[in-house]
Amino acid sequence: MKRLIREVNSFIKGFILLIRPGVYLGFLRGPFLFLSNLLKLTKWINNQSKDLVINDFYKAVRNFNDRFNLYQAIADKENLREPAISYLEFGVYGGTSFDWWLKANKNPDSKYYGFDTFEGLPEQWGTYRKGDMLSDLPYFEGYRHILVKGLFQETLFDFVKQNDICDKRKVIMLDADLFSSTLFVLTTLAPYLKKDDIIFFDEFNVPNHEFFAFNIFRESYYTKFELLGAVNNYYQVAFKVL
Repeated sequence: MKRLIREVNSFIKGFILLIRPGVYLGFLRGPFLFLSNLLKLTKWINNQSKDLVINDFYKAVRNFNDRFNLYQAIADKENLREPAISYLEFGVYGGTSFDWWLKANKNPDSKYYGFDTFEGLPEQWGTYRKGDMLSDLPYFEGYRHILVKGLFQETLFDFVKQNDICDKRKVIMLDADLFSSTLFVLTTLAPYLKKDDIIFFDEFNVPNHEFFAFNIFRESYYTKFELLGAVNNYYQVAFKVL
């Protein structure tokens, strides 16, 4: 019976390859992928504890500044203000979040690394076109930070080879928006993630991008995370590596 099932499956697969339905129905891939990821996202949200250090679910209107409430709650709960940390932000743009963390932790041994093309998005993201979110390199006071200009795919490999990012607890801010950028960063940093490292996502509840990348990474690398907090209906979230 098992052999018959395998043969039938093989025949059906071969027949589908022969008629190539993707040529005629390829336009359905986007909507079906979005629906699949949206269903996974809503199920994931349903499975999360509402008793987090901070969680505003459900709210009708998103408030940009609520992300700073999340930063503050996690910084206090996880003791991120006094000990030396390595802060890595992907998608610096104007530097608002980067500056918040620079000011939140005054330890002279903390290191801050900001990655961005500073030439806008490298590909379309929702209603945003390629090149949107263009920004000049922001200015920050002090000596503890370095800004790395360019595509993550072109700069991150050399960076991790030349810098010891495992000597301190890491705080990672993923604000790259795109599925491709987020997945690349997660997979590249996977060998360097340590227990109790903190990872923030800034557009987590976008089904086909940061959530999709997180889901693929978690399932592929068997990495376990604890959700610490969320604001704006899980648009901004914070995880701890277990």
